[in-house]
Amino acid sequence: MSETNEASGHEFSGLSDVVSLTSAPQQIADHILSGIAVGALPEGTLLPGERTLAADLQVSRSSVRAALLRLERLGVVERRRGRGGGTFVSHVNPEALAPMAGRIDEFHAERLNLLDARAIFQNSLAATAAMRRTEVELAELRELAERYSERAEAAAARTADARFHFAIARAGHNPELVRMAIDIDTRINAGFRHDPFSRKLFEHAVQDHAAIVDAIEAGDAEAAGRLCEEHFRSTTMPPHS
Repeated sequence: MSETNEASGHEFSGLSDVVSLTSAPQQIADHILSGIAVGALPEGTLLPGERTLAADLQVSRSSVRAALLRLERLGVVERRRGRGGGTFVSHVNPEALAPMAGRIDEFHAERLNLLDARAIFQNSLAATAAMRRTEVELAELRELAERYSERAEAAAARTADARFHFAIARAGHNPELVRMAIDIDTRINAGFRHDPFSRKLFEHAVQDHAAIVDAIEAGDAEAAGRLCEEHFRSTTMPPHS
């Protein structure tokens, strides 16, 4: 499996924690629309097929089909038939999103609270890793930090970043901490990674990762936690939020 396909599968898996078994088509549409509105799903993005989305969301194919039909009527997705077809994100005019402004604003407000909670929680995860990590886990963290530094493209970088931080969670030797990390990540991303990306943020993150690993290696729990929290705030949250 290629890294691109691997990343795509990761982005859409685990959505059952976000969309319940009784989710209405509008709830599914809102999650996809929010991803489009914040730029996580740029123009031309191919969405997974109905069967895949239904399985990932643990909803019926009819609910997914109805959600995609609503988005198509809004003009934010386009369905193409034949070989190479599927459902693609269209060029979205701001006017098309105007009727959804209230729901999008609500999504952003909830997400800011979740981002704040994640930054605080990641502080504890890194501090715990500094006290409990093994040499093997430390080597894995260095390898993952290095791998991230080679992924200077948005989708691949976001996936590599997630793997690095989940490895920090695992180094705490508490499966409940890992479960909580995955849960909050899933709630934030709603299946599509929304974290901003730019060359400047990428280079900042490369330096942050190296400093976090150094603190974990030194067993400096306070520094590891502080650096990790600052990393999440500076690379994923708007200034002054």
